Amino acid sequence: MDQVLTAGVERKLCSGRPLIREGELEGYAFVLVRGIVKVTAATETGEALLAIRVGGDLVGEMGVLEKAPRSATVTACTPVWTRVVHRNEFLDLMRRSPDFSVEVAAMISWRLRWANRRRLEFAGQPARVRVCRVLDEIVDTYGARHGSTWSLGVPLTQAEIASLAGIALRTAEKELGQLEQDGVVVRRYRATEVADRDALRLIANGGTNPH
Repeated sequence: MDQVLTAGVERKLCSGRPLIREGELEGYAFVLVRGIVKVTAATETGEALLAIRVGGDLVGEMGVLEKAPRSATVTACTPVWTRVVHRNEFLDLMRRSPDFSVEVAAMISWRLRWANRRRLEFAGQPARVRVCRVLDEIVDTYGARHGSTWSLGVPLTQAEIASLAGIALRTAEKELGQLEQDGVVVRRYRATEVADRDALRLIANGGTNPH
């Protein structure tokens, strides 16, 4: 993605600001230079968290390629630095650079493969395992240790954890409550932290909490 890092114009957004709004028809893609964003979509019962993206990722490319309304909302979780690339410039870059075109295709393919793998891994798994797998994956990718606990590194609500795990909010609240009683997680105001990573991984792999 090196070619696109010099394309477009730089834009900085504060935490909580949307880069993309679901349903809007815009001709821009965004290259995340630094920061973390959440990708969400409206459902009949509220809003579902679809993915988390970080520096180096590309967002909004589907709308640019398809000339279609945005299928999701992308919101900054932290201060975010991006390169905003207009559709014409983006498509011109793809035409001029076969390497860039291959990178874009590979990225889209990887995301589809990841989504398929997630569905297969979660199929038939109990809610407790799903929640632990989501938390373990997030801590592995974005988390940081603070004293005796691990932060997720991304501000996620219990509803968003439920969305990633593919379970109902009430079920997620129940499982997180039990995990807290077992000493695996600590729930704080608008935050969940991991207190025992070994136990979390054990449960995520289908084992039983040893405590």
